[in-house]
Amino acid sequence: MMKIVLLSCLLGLTIAAPKNDLTCTICTDVIGDLAEWITSDTTESDIIIFLEDNLCGALGAILPDLEVSCREIIEAQMPAIIEGIVNDNLSPEQICIDIFACP
Repeated sequence: MMKIVLLSCLLGLTIAAPKNDLTCTICTDVIGDLAEWITSDTTESDIIIFLEDNLCGALGAILPDLEVSCREIIEAQMPAIIEGIVNDNLSPEQICIDIFACP
């Protein structure tokens, strides 16, 4: 559940907030936690489905228009984030720069 909260914060920050040290710090913390989750026994598909169902579903309950945007962002960004963590050994800082959460 904590991952859902953290990822929803990250999603909101990357959509709406100006990029600054706070958004960068939050992003790197969340991506660090995500990296631990990814390297456990989960597949990319499992992660995307989980995030879309739980994270986007929860956001959609708050703001219905946000669910579609959330799903689009998850589908567009999450495979590259997962690949960056697993295959390219990218640091959370580099991923956050790449997704424009850091200045």
